[in-house]
Amino acid sequence: MFAAAIIGSFALYLVIGAIVGRTVKNKADYYVAGRSAPTFLIAGTLVASFLSTVSFMGELGFSYDGYPVVMLILTAINISGYVIGVLAFGRYLRRSEALTVPEFFGKRFNSTGLQALAGVMVVVGVGLYLVAVTQGLALVLTQLIDLPYWLVLLIVWAAYTLFTLMSGSRGVLVNDTLMFLIFALAAVLGLGGVIAAAGGPVEAMHKMSAIGSKPDALSWHGLTGETSYMGTPADTLIYAITLGVVWATVVAVSPWQSSRYLMARNEHVALRSGLVATASLAVIYLFLTFGGFSINIFNPNIEPSEIAFIWAAENILPPVVGVIIVTGIAAAGLSSAASFLSLIGFSVANDIMPWISRRSSVTADDATTLRTSRIVMLIAGLAVLGITFIAPPAVMTIGYFAATLFAAAWGPVAVWCIKGTRMTTRGAAAGMISGFLVVGILNGLVEFAGVELPTIANPVILGLLASVAGVLVGNIGQKAPSVGVEFLAKILPTPAAEKSRSDLLITRRVTTATAVVLVLCTGVLVVLYAIPHADFIAGAMP
Repeated sequence: MFAAAIIGSFALYLVIGAIVGRTVKNKADYYVAGRSAPTFLIAGTLVASFLSTVSFMGELGFSYDGYPVVMLILTAINISGYVIGVLAFGRYLRRSEALTVPEFFGKRFNSTGLQALAGVMVVVGVGLYLVAVTQGLALVLTQLIDLPYWLVLLIVWAAYTLFTLMSGSRGVLVNDTLMFLIFALAAVLGLGGVIAAAGGPVEAMHKMSAIGSKPDALSWHGLTGETSYMGTPADTLIYAITLGVVWATVVAVSPWQSSRYLMARNEHVALRSGLVATASLAVIYLFLTFGGFSINIFNPNIEPSEIAFIWAAENILPPVVGVIIVTGIAAAGLSSAASFLSLIGFSVANDIMPWISRRSSVTADDATTLRTSRIVMLIAGLAVLGITFIAPPAVMTIGYFAATLFAAAWGPVAVWCIKGTRMTTRGAAAGMISGFLVVGILNGLVEFAGVELPTIANPVILGLLASVAGVLVGNIGQKAPSVGVEFLAKILPTPAAEKSRSDLLITRRVTTATAVVLVLCTGVLVVLYAIPHADFIAGAMP
Protein backbone atom coordinates (compact mmCIF):
# COMPACT_ATOMS: atom_id res chain seq x y z
CA MET A 1 0.00 0.00 0.00
CA PHE A 2 2.77 2.43 0.96
CA ALA A 3 4.75 1.64 -2.18
CA ALA A 4 1.72 2.18 -4.42
CA ALA A 5 0.93 5.51 -2.75
CA ILE A 6 4.49 6.76 -3.21
CA ILE A 7 4.72 5.68 -6.84
CA GLY A 8 1.32 7.23 -7.51
CA SER A 9 2.38 10.53 -5.93
CA PHE A 10 5.60 10.57 -7.97
CA ALA A 11 3.58 10.04 -11.13
CA LEU A 12 1.22 12.88 -10.16
CA TYR A 13 4.08 15.29 -9.60
CA LEU A 14 5.57 14.45 -12.99
CA VAL A 15 2.21 15.02 -14.67
CA ILE A 16 1.98 18.41 -12.98
CA GLY A 17 5.50 19.20 -14.15
CA ALA A 18 4.64 18.32 -17.74
CA ILE A 19 1.46 20.41 -17.70
CA VAL A 20 3.03 23.45 -16.06
CA GLY A 21 6.11 23.14 -18.25
CA ARG A 22 3.97 23.88 -21.30
CA THR A 23 3.29 27.38 -19.91
CA VAL A 24 7.00 28.29 -19.65
CA LYS A 25 7.78 30.69 -22.49
CA ASN A 26 10.79 32.73 -21.32
CA LYS A 27 13.44 33.24 -18.63
CA ALA A 28 11.09 35.13 -16.32
CA ASP A 29 8.61 32.25 -16.43
CA TYR A 30 11.30 29.64 -15.80
CA TYR A 31 13.29 31.54 -13.14
CA VAL A 32 10.73 33.62 -11.23
CA ALA A 33 7.30 32.35 -12.35
CA GLY A 34 6.62 35.57 -14.25
CA ARG A 35 6.76 37.57 -10.97
CA SER A 36 3.01 37.04 -10.61
CA ALA A 37 2.52 34.44 -7.85
CA PRO A 38 -0.16 35.04 -5.17
CA THR A 39 0.22 34.71 -1.40
CA PHE A 40 -0.96 31.10 -1.19
CA LEU A 41 1.66 29.84 -3.64
CA ILE A 42 4.53 31.89 -2.18
CA ALA A 43 3.67 30.80 1.37
CA GLY A 44 3.40 27.20 0.19
CA THR A 45 6.83 27.24 -1.44
CA LEU A 46 8.42 29.03 1.54
CA VAL A 47 7.27 26.30 3.92
CA ALA A 48 7.88 23.47 1.46
CA SER A 49 11.46 24.55 0.76
CA PHE A 50 12.06 24.91 4.51
CA LEU A 51 10.61 21.56 5.54
CA SER A 52 12.19 18.47 4.04
CA THR A 53 13.46 15.08 5.10
CA VAL A 54 15.82 17.04 7.37
CA SER A 55 12.69 18.08 9.32
CA PHE A 56 10.60 14.90 9.21
CA MET A 57 13.57 12.61 9.77
CA GLY A 58 16.49 14.53 11.31
CA GLU A 59 14.66 17.03 13.51
CA LEU A 60 11.86 14.66 14.42
CA GLY A 61 14.55 12.12 15.30
CA PHE A 62 16.24 14.75 17.47
CA SER A 63 12.94 15.27 19.30
CA TYR A 64 12.45 11.49 19.60
CA ASP A 65 15.94 11.18 21.10
CA GLY A 66 14.86 13.39 24.02
CA TYR A 67 15.08 17.03 22.95
CA PRO A 68 11.56 18.12 21.92
CA VAL A 69 11.53 21.37 23.92
CA VAL A 70 15.05 22.23 22.77
CA MET A 71 13.88 21.77 19.17
CA LEU A 72 10.84 23.94 19.88
CA ILE A 73 12.99 26.74 21.36
CA LEU A 74 15.20 26.63 18.29
CA THR A 75 12.15 26.75 16.01
CA ALA A 76 10.50 29.62 17.88
CA ILE A 77 13.57 31.73 17.19
CA ASN A 78 14.22 30.68 13.61
CA ILE A 79 10.70 31.28 12.24
CA SER A 80 11.11 34.95 13.13
CA GLY A 81 13.44 35.05 10.14
CA TYR A 82 10.48 35.18 7.77
CA VAL A 83 9.18 38.56 8.88
CA ILE A 84 12.66 39.95 9.60
CA GLY A 85 13.91 38.66 6.28
CA VAL A 86 11.18 40.08 4.08
CA LEU A 87 11.39 43.49 5.78
CA ALA A 88 15.19 43.75 5.89
CA PHE A 89 16.09 41.99 2.65
CA GLY A 90 13.28 40.28 0.72
CA ARG A 91 11.32 43.35 -0.35
CA TYR A 92 14.45 45.06 -1.68
CA LEU A 93 15.45 41.86 -3.43
CA ARG A 94 12.11 41.88 -5.22
CA ARG A 95 12.47 45.56 -6.16
CA SER A 96 15.80 44.78 -7.81
CA GLU A 97 14.00 42.70 -10.48
CA ALA A 98 16.89 40.24 -10.41
CA LEU A 99 16.35 36.68 -11.62
CA THR A 100 18.48 35.17 -8.83
CA VAL A 101 19.82 36.26 -5.45
CA PRO A 102 23.44 36.31 -6.72
CA GLU A 103 22.29 38.63 -9.51
CA PHE A 104 21.02 41.02 -6.82
CA PHE A 105 24.51 41.16 -5.31
CA GLY A 106 25.94 41.69 -8.79
CA LYS A 107 23.62 44.66 -9.37
CA ARG A 108 24.17 46.10 -5.90
CA PHE A 109 27.94 46.22 -6.39
CA ASN A 110 28.02 46.51 -10.19
CA SER A 111 30.17 43.39 -10.34
CA THR A 112 29.66 40.27 -12.43
CA GLY A 113 32.58 38.73 -10.54
CA LEU A 114 30.77 39.09 -7.20
CA GLN A 115 27.63 37.70 -8.82
CA ALA A 116 29.59 34.67 -10.01
CA LEU A 117 31.16 34.23 -6.56
CA ALA A 118 27.74 34.18 -4.92
CA GLY A 119 26.60 31.76 -7.62
CA VAL A 120 29.43 29.36 -6.80
CA MET A 121 28.39 29.47 -3.15
CA VAL A 122 24.84 28.59 -4.17
CA VAL A 123 26.08 25.59 -6.13
CA VAL A 124 28.26 24.31 -3.26
CA GLY A 125 25.95 25.07 -0.33
CA VAL A 126 22.65 24.17 -1.96
CA GLY A 127 24.29 21.16 -3.56
CA LEU A 128 25.23 19.81 -0.12
CA TYR A 129 21.70 20.41 1.14
CA LEU A 130 20.36 18.58 -1.91
CA VAL A 131 22.56 15.61 -0.98
CA ALA A 132 21.01 15.55 2.50
CA VAL A 133 17.46 15.74 1.16
CA THR A 134 18.05 13.09 -1.51
CA GLN A 135 19.69 10.84 1.06
CA GLY A 136 16.79 11.23 3.47
CA LEU A 137 14.20 10.56 0.81
CA ALA A 138 15.99 7.43 -0.36
CA LEU A 139 16.27 6.17 3.23
CA VAL A 140 12.53 6.66 3.72
CA LEU A 141 11.64 4.70 0.63
CA THR A 142 14.01 1.82 1.37
CA GLN A 143 12.05 1.32 4.60
CA LEU A 144 8.87 0.87 2.59
CA ILE A 145 9.79 -0.57 -0.78
CA ASP A 146 11.59 -3.89 -1.17
CA LEU A 147 14.16 -2.59 -3.60
CA PRO A 148 17.94 -2.10 -3.31
CA TYR A 149 19.12 1.29 -2.10
CA TRP A 150 20.84 2.17 -5.40
CA LEU A 151 17.63 1.60 -7.36
CA VAL A 152 15.51 3.64 -4.94
CA LEU A 153 18.08 6.41 -5.10
CA LEU A 154 17.90 6.39 -8.89
CA ILE A 155 14.08 6.57 -8.82
CA VAL A 156 14.14 9.52 -6.40
CA TRP A 157 16.74 11.36 -8.45
CA ALA A 158 14.89 10.78 -11.72
CA ALA A 159 11.59 12.00 -10.23
CA TYR A 160 12.74 15.40 -9.00
CA THR A 161 15.21 15.95 -11.85
CA LEU A 162 12.69 15.34 -14.62
CA PHE A 163 10.10 17.47 -12.85
CA THR A 164 12.46 20.42 -12.42
CA LEU A 165 13.84 20.21 -15.94
CA MET A 166 10.34 20.41 -17.38
CA SER A 167 8.69 23.10 -15.32
CA GLY A 168 11.24 25.39 -13.63
CA SER A 169 10.00 27.82 -10.98
CA ARG A 170 6.37 27.68 -12.13
CA GLY A 171 6.23 23.96 -11.49
CA VAL A 172 8.12 24.31 -8.21
CA LEU A 173 5.54 26.83 -6.98
CA VAL A 174 2.55 24.63 -7.81
CA ASN A 175 4.16 21.42 -6.63
CA ASP A 176 5.55 22.96 -3.45
CA THR A 177 2.12 24.23 -2.45
CA LEU A 178 0.49 20.87 -3.14
CA MET A 179 3.20 19.10 -1.18
CA PHE A 180 2.95 21.63 1.65
CA LEU A 181 -0.72 20.73 2.06
CA ILE A 182 0.09 17.00 2.03
CA PHE A 183 2.88 17.04 4.59
CA ALA A 184 1.11 19.55 6.83
CA LEU A 185 -1.79 17.10 6.88
CA ALA A 186 0.67 14.28 7.54
CA ALA A 187 2.18 16.12 10.52
CA VAL A 188 -1.16 17.03 12.08
CA LEU A 189 -2.97 13.75 11.44
CA GLY A 190 0.03 11.49 11.91
CA LEU A 191 1.64 12.91 15.02
CA GLY A 192 -1.71 14.01 16.39
CA GLY A 193 -2.82 10.42 15.89
CA VAL A 194 0.16 9.12 17.88
CA ILE A 195 -0.74 11.43 20.76
CA ALA A 196 -4.39 10.35 20.55
CA ALA A 197 -3.34 6.69 20.59
CA ALA A 198 -1.39 7.40 23.79
CA GLY A 199 -4.58 8.59 25.52
CA GLY A 200 -4.89 12.20 24.39
CA PRO A 201 -2.69 15.27 24.98
CA VAL A 202 -2.76 15.38 28.78
CA GLU A 203 -2.46 11.61 29.31
CA ALA A 204 0.28 11.42 26.66
CA MET A 205 2.17 14.23 28.41
CA HIS A 206 2.04 12.30 31.69
CA LYS A 207 3.28 9.14 29.97
CA MET A 208 6.07 11.03 28.21
CA SER A 209 7.16 12.57 31.52
CA ALA A 210 7.36 9.07 33.00
CA ILE A 211 9.67 7.55 30.36
CA GLY A 212 12.53 6.37 32.56
CA SER A 213 14.95 5.57 29.77
CA LYS A 214 15.00 9.23 28.71
CA PRO A 215 14.97 11.29 31.92
CA ASP A 216 14.21 15.02 31.82
CA ALA A 217 13.45 14.87 28.08
CA LEU A 218 10.48 17.22 28.53
CA SER A 219 12.48 19.78 30.47
CA TRP A 220 13.76 22.97 28.83
CA HIS A 221 17.23 21.44 28.39
CA GLY A 222 16.16 18.01 27.25
CA LEU A 223 17.64 14.61 27.99
CA THR A 224 20.02 14.07 30.90
CA GLY A 225 21.97 11.03 32.02
CA GLU A 226 24.35 8.68 30.25
CA THR A 227 22.53 8.77 26.91
CA SER A 228 22.57 12.56 26.62
CA TYR A 229 24.74 13.76 23.74
CA MET A 230 24.16 17.52 24.01
CA GLY A 231 26.36 18.28 27.01
CA THR A 232 25.27 20.28 30.05
CA PRO A 233 21.89 22.05 30.25
CA ALA A 234 23.67 25.36 29.63
CA ASP A 235 25.40 23.90 26.56
CA THR A 236 22.06 22.67 25.24
CA LEU A 237 20.37 26.04 25.71
CA ILE A 238 23.25 27.86 24.03
CA TYR A 239 22.99 25.39 21.16
CA ALA A 240 19.24 26.03 20.77
CA ILE A 241 19.62 29.81 20.86
CA THR A 242 22.65 29.84 18.56
CA LEU A 243 21.12 27.52 15.97
CA GLY A 244 17.83 29.41 16.29
CA VAL A 245 19.54 32.67 15.35
CA VAL A 246 21.50 30.91 12.61
CA TRP A 247 18.37 29.43 11.09
CA ALA A 248 16.54 32.75 11.37
CA THR A 249 19.37 34.17 9.26
CA VAL A 250 19.08 31.24 6.86
CA VAL A 251 15.34 31.82 6.53
CA ALA A 252 15.94 35.54 5.95
CA VAL A 253 18.68 35.44 3.29
CA SER A 254 19.35 31.90 2.04
CA PRO A 255 18.73 31.46 -1.69
CA TRP A 256 16.06 28.77 -1.28
CA GLN A 257 14.01 31.07 0.95
CA SER A 258 14.64 34.67 -0.12
CA SER A 259 14.45 33.83 -3.84
CA ARG A 260 10.75 33.05 -3.37
CA TYR A 261 10.03 36.76 -2.94
CA LEU A 262 11.28 37.32 -6.50
CA MET A 263 8.20 35.42 -7.67
CA ALA A 264 5.66 37.41 -5.62
CA ARG A 265 3.03 39.53 -7.34
CA ASN A 266 3.89 42.51 -5.11
CA GLU A 267 5.53 43.36 -1.80
CA HIS A 268 2.34 42.84 0.15
CA VAL A 269 2.21 39.28 -1.17
CA ALA A 270 5.81 38.79 -0.04
CA LEU A 271 5.07 40.05 3.49
CA ARG A 272 1.82 38.11 3.81
CA SER A 273 3.57 34.97 2.64
CA GLY A 274 6.22 35.37 5.32
CA LEU A 275 3.52 35.81 7.95
CA VAL A 276 1.57 32.75 6.77
CA ALA A 277 4.78 30.70 6.72
CA THR A 278 5.55 31.79 10.30
CA ALA A 279 2.12 30.72 11.56
CA SER A 280 2.17 27.46 9.59
CA LEU A 281 5.56 26.37 10.91
CA ALA A 282 4.62 27.29 14.49
CA VAL A 283 1.69 24.86 14.31
CA ILE A 284 3.54 22.11 12.43
CA TYR A 285 6.47 22.09 14.86
CA LEU A 286 4.18 21.74 17.86
CA PHE A 287 3.17 18.39 16.40
CA LEU A 288 6.62 17.49 15.09
CA THR A 289 8.41 18.01 18.41
CA PHE A 290 6.00 16.65 21.01
CA GLY A 291 4.46 14.16 18.58
CA GLY A 292 7.93 12.96 17.67
CA PHE A 293 8.87 12.36 21.29
CA SER A 294 5.51 10.70 22.04
CA ILE A 295 6.52 7.78 19.80
CA ASN A 296 8.73 6.75 22.75
CA ILE A 297 5.56 5.74 24.60
CA PHE A 298 5.17 2.87 22.14
CA ASN A 299 8.81 2.14 21.36
CA PRO A 300 11.76 3.95 22.97
CA ASN A 301 14.38 1.93 21.10
CA ILE A 302 13.98 2.83 17.42
CA GLU A 303 17.31 2.84 15.59
CA PRO A 304 18.17 5.02 13.83
CA SER A 305 15.90 7.65 15.32
CA GLU A 306 15.46 9.26 11.89
CA ILE A 307 12.94 6.55 10.96
CA ALA A 308 10.74 7.09 14.04
CA PHE A 309 7.90 8.66 12.04
CA ILE A 310 8.01 5.80 9.53
CA TRP A 311 7.85 3.28 12.38
CA ALA A 312 4.80 5.09 13.77
CA ALA A 313 3.11 5.03 10.37
CA GLU A 314 3.63 1.29 10.08
CA ASN A 315 2.90 0.23 13.68
CA ILE A 316 0.66 2.73 15.49
CA LEU A 317 -1.64 4.49 13.07
CA PRO A 318 -4.47 3.35 10.79
CA PRO A 319 -3.28 2.40 7.28
CA VAL A 320 -4.93 5.41 5.63
CA VAL A 321 -3.14 7.83 7.97
CA GLY A 322 0.07 5.87 7.47
CA VAL A 323 -0.22 6.35 3.73
CA ILE A 324 -0.70 10.10 4.20
CA ILE A 325 2.39 10.22 6.43
CA VAL A 326 4.61 8.33 4.03
CA THR A 327 3.35 10.37 1.08
CA GLY A 328 3.85 13.55 3.10
CA ILE A 329 7.46 12.75 3.96
CA ALA A 330 8.13 11.90 0.32
CA ALA A 331 6.44 15.16 -0.70
CA ALA A 332 8.59 17.16 1.71
CA GLY A 333 11.73 15.64 0.27
CA LEU A 334 10.69 16.01 -3.37
CA SER A 335 9.60 19.64 -2.98
CA SER A 336 12.88 20.66 -1.39
CA ALA A 337 14.94 18.65 -3.87
CA ALA A 338 13.19 20.28 -6.83
CA SER A 339 13.72 23.75 -5.32
CA PHE A 340 17.41 23.14 -4.65
CA LEU A 341 18.12 21.65 -8.05
CA SER A 342 16.41 24.58 -9.78
CA LEU A 343 18.49 27.05 -7.77
CA ILE A 344 21.70 25.30 -8.80
CA GLY A 345 20.74 25.34 -12.46
CA PHE A 346 19.61 28.97 -12.37
CA SER A 347 22.80 30.16 -10.68
CA VAL A 348 25.14 28.36 -13.04
CA ALA A 349 23.28 29.55 -16.16
CA ASN A 350 22.51 33.09 -15.00
CA ASP A 351 25.38 33.95 -12.64
CA ILE A 352 28.43 31.79 -13.31
CA MET A 353 28.48 30.93 -17.02
CA PRO A 354 28.08 34.55 -18.24
CA TRP A 355 31.08 35.60 -16.11
CA ILE A 356 33.18 32.72 -17.40
CA SER A 357 32.29 33.50 -21.01
CA ARG A 358 32.49 37.26 -20.32
CA ARG A 359 28.97 37.58 -21.71
CA SER A 360 26.15 39.36 -19.93
CA SER A 361 23.27 37.08 -18.97
CA VAL A 362 20.95 39.86 -20.13
CA THR A 363 22.14 39.54 -23.73
CA ALA A 364 21.58 35.78 -23.90
CA ASP A 365 18.35 34.86 -25.64
CA ASP A 366 15.70 33.01 -23.65
CA ALA A 367 16.01 29.75 -25.58
CA THR A 368 19.79 29.60 -24.97
CA THR A 369 19.43 30.38 -21.27
CA LEU A 370 16.67 27.82 -20.77
CA ARG A 371 18.65 25.15 -22.57
CA THR A 372 21.78 25.94 -20.55
CA SER A 373 19.83 25.85 -17.29
CA ARG A 374 18.38 22.44 -18.07
CA ILE A 375 21.73 20.98 -19.10
CA VAL A 376 23.34 22.32 -15.92
CA MET A 377 20.53 20.90 -13.79
CA LEU A 378 21.06 17.49 -15.33
CA ILE A 379 24.81 17.60 -14.71
CA ALA A 380 24.33 18.88 -11.14
CA GLY A 381 21.74 16.19 -10.51
CA LEU A 382 24.15 13.50 -11.71
CA ALA A 383 26.85 14.86 -9.38
CA VAL A 384 24.45 14.81 -6.43
CA LEU A 385 23.41 11.27 -7.36
CA GLY A 386 27.01 10.12 -7.25
CA ILE A 387 27.82 11.86 -3.96
CA THR A 388 24.66 10.60 -2.30
CA PHE A 389 25.41 7.07 -3.41
CA ILE A 390 28.82 6.98 -1.68
CA ALA A 391 28.16 9.28 1.32
CA PRO A 392 27.17 7.65 4.63
CA PRO A 393 23.70 8.59 5.98
CA ALA A 394 23.81 11.90 7.89
CA VAL A 395 20.62 13.74 6.96
CA MET A 396 20.44 16.31 9.75
CA THR A 397 24.22 16.79 9.96
CA ILE A 398 24.70 17.53 6.26
CA GLY A 399 21.54 19.64 6.09
CA TYR A 400 22.54 21.84 9.02
CA PHE A 401 26.12 22.03 7.76
CA ALA A 402 24.98 23.34 4.37
CA ALA A 403 22.48 25.83 5.79
CA THR A 404 24.99 27.40 8.18
CA LEU A 405 27.26 28.24 5.25
CA PHE A 406 24.78 30.85 4.03
CA ALA A 407 24.06 32.23 7.48
CA ALA A 408 27.73 33.12 7.92
CA ALA A 409 28.60 34.06 4.36
CA TRP A 410 25.52 36.01 3.30
CA GLY A 411 23.81 37.15 6.48
CA PRO A 412 25.94 40.19 7.39
CA VAL A 413 26.56 41.20 3.77
CA ALA A 414 22.89 40.97 2.69
CA VAL A 415 21.53 43.25 5.42
CA TRP A 416 24.56 45.55 5.62
CA CYS A 417 24.63 46.28 1.88
CA ILE A 418 21.04 47.55 2.06
CA LYS A 419 21.32 49.51 5.29
CA GLY A 420 24.58 51.24 4.37
CA THR A 421 26.29 52.73 1.32
CA ARG A 422 29.92 52.34 2.29
CA MET A 423 30.38 48.64 1.61
CA THR A 424 32.69 48.10 -1.34
CA THR A 425 32.80 45.29 -3.87
CA ARG A 426 35.99 43.91 -2.37
CA GLY A 427 34.53 44.22 1.13
CA ALA A 428 31.41 42.27 0.14
CA ALA A 429 33.50 39.56 -1.53
CA ALA A 430 35.86 39.33 1.46
CA GLY A 431 32.93 39.09 3.85
CA MET A 432 31.28 36.31 1.85
CA ILE A 433 34.46 34.31 1.39
CA SER A 434 35.73 34.61 4.97
CA GLY A 435 32.37 33.67 6.48
CA PHE A 436 31.92 30.77 4.05
CA LEU A 437 35.40 29.36 4.61
CA VAL A 438 35.52 29.76 8.39
CA VAL A 439 32.15 28.13 9.06
CA GLY A 440 32.76 25.50 6.38
CA ILE A 441 36.17 24.44 7.65
CA LEU A 442 35.30 24.54 11.36
CA ASN A 443 31.95 22.80 10.91
CA GLY A 444 33.64 20.17 8.78
CA LEU A 445 36.24 19.55 11.49
CA VAL A 446 33.57 19.33 14.20
CA GLU A 447 31.06 17.17 12.33
CA PHE A 448 33.34 14.90 10.34
CA ALA A 449 36.76 14.94 12.04
CA GLY A 450 35.70 14.78 15.69
CA VAL A 451 37.23 18.13 16.71
CA GLU A 452 35.62 19.56 19.84
CA LEU A 453 35.17 23.31 20.30
CA PRO A 454 33.84 25.16 23.36
CA THR A 455 30.12 25.90 23.15
CA ILE A 456 30.77 29.62 23.00
CA ALA A 457 33.09 29.04 20.01
CA ASN A 458 30.35 27.67 17.79
CA PRO A 459 31.62 27.58 14.18
CA VAL A 460 28.68 29.66 12.98
CA ILE A 461 29.33 32.42 15.53
CA LEU A 462 32.98 32.50 14.47
CA GLY A 463 31.90 32.48 10.82
CA LEU A 464 29.59 35.46 11.34
CA LEU A 465 32.38 37.37 13.08
CA ALA A 466 34.77 36.44 10.28
CA SER A 467 32.29 37.74 7.70
CA VAL A 468 31.98 41.09 9.45
CA ALA A 469 35.75 41.32 9.83
CA GLY A 470 36.18 40.42 6.18
CA VAL A 471 33.93 43.30 5.11
CA LEU A 472 35.77 45.78 7.29
CA VAL A 473 39.21 44.68 6.09
CA GLY A 474 38.09 44.45 2.48
CA ASN A 475 36.73 47.99 2.58
CA ILE A 476 40.12 49.45 3.50
CA GLY A 477 41.45 51.65 0.71
CA GLN A 478 38.40 50.99 -1.48
CA LYS A 479 35.47 53.12 -2.57
CA ALA A 480 31.89 51.96 -2.95
CA PRO A 481 30.96 51.73 -6.66
CA SER A 482 28.86 54.72 -7.69
CA VAL A 483 26.63 52.57 -9.90
CA GLY A 484 25.93 50.31 -6.97
CA VAL A 485 25.07 53.24 -4.71
CA GLU A 486 22.71 54.59 -7.37
CA PHE A 487 21.09 51.18 -7.66
CA LEU A 488 20.56 51.14 -3.88
CA ALA A 489 18.97 54.58 -3.99
CA LYS A 490 16.46 53.30 -6.55
CA ILE A 491 15.31 50.28 -4.53
CA LEU A 492 15.12 51.88 -1.07
CA PRO A 493 11.99 54.07 -1.56
CA THR A 494 8.69 52.24 -1.36
CA PRO A 495 7.08 52.20 -4.83
CA ALA A 496 3.78 54.07 -5.13
CA ALA A 497 2.08 50.89 -6.32
CA GLU A 498 2.77 49.28 -2.92
CA LYS A 499 0.80 51.96 -1.00
CA SER A 500 -2.67 50.77 -1.97
CA ARG A 501 -5.11 51.10 0.93
CA SER A 502 -6.84 47.84 0.04
CA ASP A 503 -3.51 45.96 0.05
CA LEU A 504 -2.56 47.56 3.36
CA LEU A 505 -5.87 46.47 4.88
CA ILE A 506 -5.43 42.85 3.78
CA THR A 507 -1.84 42.78 5.04
CA ARG A 508 -2.98 44.16 8.39
CA ARG A 509 -5.58 41.39 8.66
CA VAL A 510 -3.02 38.70 7.86
CA THR A 511 -0.69 40.18 10.47
CA THR A 512 -3.46 40.05 13.08
CA ALA A 513 -4.36 36.48 12.16
CA THR A 514 -0.72 35.42 12.48
CA ALA A 515 -0.48 37.02 15.91
CA VAL A 516 -3.64 35.19 16.98
CA VAL A 517 -2.20 31.84 15.82
CA LEU A 518 1.03 32.43 17.74
CA VAL A 519 -0.90 33.36 20.89
CA LEU A 520 -3.01 30.23 20.54
CA CYS A 521 0.14 28.11 20.15
CA THR A 522 1.47 29.63 23.36
CA GLY A 523 -1.80 28.83 25.10
CA VAL A 524 -1.67 25.24 23.89
CA LEU A 525 1.86 24.90 25.29
CA VAL A 526 0.74 26.18 28.68
CA VAL A 527 -2.40 24.06 28.92
CA LEU A 528 -1.24 20.84 27.30
CA TYR A 529 2.47 20.85 28.14
CA ALA A 530 3.51 23.13 31.01
CA ILE A 531 0.65 22.36 33.41
CA PRO A 532 0.46 18.54 32.89
CA HIS A 533 4.25 18.21 33.04
CA ALA A 534 4.44 20.33 36.20
CA ASP A 535 1.65 18.27 37.78
CA PHE A 536 3.52 15.05 37.03
CA ILE A 537 6.77 16.40 38.46
CA ALA A 538 4.97 17.58 41.60
CA GLY A 539 3.30 14.19 42.01
CA ALA A 540 6.58 12.34 41.55
CA MET A 541 8.39 14.35 44.22
CA PRO A 542 8.68 12.62 47.63
